[in-house]
Amino acid sequence: MTPMTSDRPQMLVEEFEELARHAPESARLEFLNGKIGVKPMPDGNHGQIVAWLLKRCMQHRPELFLFP
Repeated sequence: MTPMTSDRPQMLVEEFEELARHAPESARLEFLNGKIGVKPMPDGNHGQIVAWLLKRCMQHRPELFLFP
């Protein structure tokens, strides 16, 4: 691969999508401004966090319909 310049992405979107399809589930890849990044996996129980946030939001704005 040739060195990246400021106006050339590391790879094409199609190449990134192929790479992401074969990545392990423990890796969360992102493609921003032509660069590949790896996001850390969220810690904690995501479902419990969402439920807590929904409960808090409903206490303040019960007229809203919130969907997880």
